[in-house]
Amino acid sequence: MPFRNYKIAERIGIIIITFSLIIVALGIIEFVSMGKIRKGLAEIINETNVKVELAQEMRFLARHKAVIIRNILLLQEQADKQFELARIEKGEKDYARAQARLVEIVKDEEGRAILARISKGHEETRPLWDQVIEFGLANRRDEGVRLLVQEVRSRQWGWLDSLNDMVVLQQKYAAASYEKAVHTYTSTRNTFIIIDILAIIIGLCTAVSISKSITRPLADITGKVDQIAHGDLTVHVDYDENDEIGLLGKNINHMVALRKQSEQELEEYRLHLEDLVEERTEALNRQREKFISVLIHDLKGPVTPIQGFTRRLLAGKAKSREDVESYLQHIEKSSQQLLDTIETTSKDLRDKLSLGVFKPEEVNLAELVVTVANCFMADLEDRRIAMTINGNARSSWSKLAEITFTGDRSQLKTLLENLIGNAAKYAKQSIELELRKNNGDIVFAVVDDGPGIAGEYHEKIFEQYFQVPGSRKGTGIGLYSVKKAVDNHHGTIAVASAPGQGTRFVVTLPAAAPGCA
Repeated sequence: MPFRNYKIAERIGIIIITFSLIIVALGIIEFVSMGKIRKGLAEIINETNVKVELAQEMRFLARHKAVIIRNILLLQEQADKQFELARIEKGEKDYARAQARLVEIVKDEEGRAILARISKGHEETRPLWDQVIEFGLANRRDEGVRLLVQEVRSRQWGWLDSLNDMVVLQQKYAAASYEKAVHTYTSTRNTFIIIDILAIIIGLCTAVSISKSITRPLADITGKVDQIAHGDLTVHVDYDENDEIGLLGKNINHMVALRKQSEQELEEYRLHLEDLVEERTEALNRQREKFISVLIHDLKGPVTPIQGFTRRLLAGKAKSREDVESYLQHIEKSSQQLLDTIETTSKDLRDKLSLGVFKPEEVNLAELVVTVANCFMADLEDRRIAMTINGNARSSWSKLAEITFTGDRSQLKTLLENLIGNAAKYAKQSIELELRKNNGDIVFAVVDDGPGIAGEYHEKIFEQYFQVPGSRKGTGIGLYSVKKAVDNHHGTIAVASAPGQGTRFVVTLPAAAPGCA
């Protein structure tokens, strides 16, 4: 045997060194290989994400320019038109930069073909846009509109479709890159498992070989033990359990046991860690999507009165200086609400607060209802839709009795904005708001004469992202936010509606100060 000339202690040393070298070598190989895989994955994903972002930026800039050109046709003041021209110039520079970067990094044939279509669409559309701008600067609005409809529209859509195709293509490549990276990782991991098993087999074979080299000196001891087992008590066995043979058996058994236990624990920990990382990643993605959806919806609320009163000013509907001041006050107040929402969100992000943290305070609900209702009045008055609070017209709203309630002002404001905003979206002639106390509880109701909601959807409308078929464009987050706010205040919400009979939402909030659900 190859180990016959070595002492027992030296043979044990060989076994230990062999296993140690195998473990170290495997560790180095796995560390280096996984590092390369991670680096390659990062390069693939980052490069593909850059392409997606560039394509999306170009699509946004193209659509943004189209909007600005329409603004030039609509604007009357030359100073405003010059301001829009400056925005166009900046957008053109940004578009050229994004296009140059995309041309530089797109290497595939399909992407190149789409880039050619994008360049062609841009070259065909741009001179026509320039002509429309000239009409707008010369106050030749009708000619500009005619050119937009007859010439620009078809080319512009072809260009935008090409940009959309580029975004879709790069998103497809991103998904394919991800699948490829996952496949590479899985194959490499399986290869490492096979290598580990082979290494263990090699190590065990080495141990068996060394063990056989020790059998000869143990033959005498085995014979003597056999004699003792048959009752021969006169046999003297010069055997000390602390000698090399005894320590060899004990160390090998102990070493093998520890080895198996360590590998089992390591495998269990690795599997658990992978599951935990995947679970946390999915949770973070869901929370991010929810945060973005709610934030976008909250930001839309203050924008509605800003747009409404601005349109009134632009349309010259202010009959007096007092009307102008009133409209500007509404615009300033809504702008401040928008800034407050942004600042609150930024602070929560800095403080690492979770979405929807409950912040109770004493709120005058009557004042809050009037404030929110006024935000929609510009649009409602333009559409000749009447809105009352407890049967009172707008001129009497300042006389409403104070109703205080302890709750989260931000969530209560979101609740009111969404319910009143939905009624304003679908109402035909009238909206009725009711705010009262009932046995200490607060009851708030919104009634509109809109198209109504079929009974089969009365429960589903409060689900996140759900929209009733045929409903007007929205995010599907409004009534979900309402339900969340009601639940956080331990209240209830009911809906009564039928097609063609309007809709009535009733929110009941308990008088006792709530805590976050």
